[in-house]
Amino acid sequence: MPKLTKQEYLIKAAKLYGLSEVEIEGLENHLNGTMPNDYIMRRCDSLVRLYKIYDSKKYNEHIDPDEDGIINLNDYAFEISRRRLADSKIGKFWILSSNLDSYLATVPANMSTQIKSEYLNISEKNNFLIPQLAKQIGIDATIYYKGEYTNEHGTFENLHLTKNFLQGKEKLIRGKAFCKGNPNRLLLDFEKILETTDKYIKKHYKKYKLPNEDLEKARIEIREGLIKQTLFNKIVFNENESNEKWGLIQGEDNRLRLAPLFSYDFCANVQTIGKTQHRVVQGNKEYIEDFTLQYSKEPWFKSWIDNAVVSLDLGKAIEDMERKTGVTLTDNEKEYYNFAIMEKMHSKVVNVSDLNYDKELVVQEKKKNLTIKDRFDMARKIVHDRKSDISYFVKNIKKDRDER
Repeated sequence: MPKLTKQEYLIKAAKLYGLSEVEIEGLENHLNGTMPNDYIMRRCDSLVRLYKIYDSKKYNEHIDPDEDGIINLNDYAFEISRRRLADSKIGKFWILSSNLDSYLATVPANMSTQIKSEYLNISEKNNFLIPQLAKQIGIDATIYYKGEYTNEHGTFENLHLTKNFLQGKEKLIRGKAFCKGNPNRLLLDFEKILETTDKYIKKHYKKYKLPNEDLEKARIEIREGLIKQTLFNKIVFNENESNEKWGLIQGEDNRLRLAPLFSYDFCANVQTIGKTQHRVVQGNKEYIEDFTLQYSKEPWFKSWIDNAVVSLDLGKAIEDMERKTGVTLTDNEKEYYNFAIMEKMHSKVVNVSDLNYDKELVVQEKKKNLTIKDRFDMARKIVHDRKSDISYFVKNIKKDRDER
């Protein structure tokens, strides 16, 4: 991509930085010489500084973590944005980099996020590992990095940093905006979510008088994406599947597309303090085998499962995470993730595929497995009663963290 001129750069930077429309107009008038404005240029000192970095020989278009995977947010190549945080519950501020990418600095998992103390380490690591698993099976997911920031008062903070997935004037429309329902109802009917989303898409495209072929394309792609995201959430043992954790993106041309995955705090069976999470169900059941069987009727589904999901590789995801973010896992954490995701959930999808999506064979296999568990006094109510096995790994992880 050709480099921006100084005028192009500063105008784009001003919009990302959060200047008002009046200020941006004043900046444009100053830069094109129609109305000099020293005040607006003083307001843009920090943006001019970023431009000098962008235009220099030392310019690096990628963010660069140190050897410990940490990004110094006080680095000269970053500027704290004036942009508002909208409805983000965990966001601290927006960061603007010299390459004009925006990053949201967020608070890592802590007790105030209602996560049990023994799961805090896993919840934090989820932000770095889970998106690597998603990308293996063709699901778009936001990647997080570790950041450190010291404010003007000398207060030091550990933060997580993720690149903004919205471009220009695009808008995120969370599922809860159009999938209305009783907030106290914990089981969310996935068929109803698909149906409600489809109606919303039709209404939206009619409102903006968009071509019918674009409408049909959006309906197909968003339905497929929602099914993939939901199955993935079950594979990675996401304990909170509420309708505020996914959404649609309204582009500048008003067309809709599915937003990438962006919420991982409660994956890998992370438990909460006094808070019951929302779960997506199919036919009042949330067994992953039933979900896999139900949507195996979709024309693309079996091919996706057999060619991508079955070969999901936790080891590769860990290697990719370490290479891209610098974050590492302890042996106990690796064992925990292998148990909670690969053994408990992913293996069940693989089993359905191995049985050629034959419902009778799948039911028989489930009964057989339950019989074995009974014999060894390891019976569990699938999905709901998993705490005793997982707590073994969590205790070891907590012990490792305390020792460090």
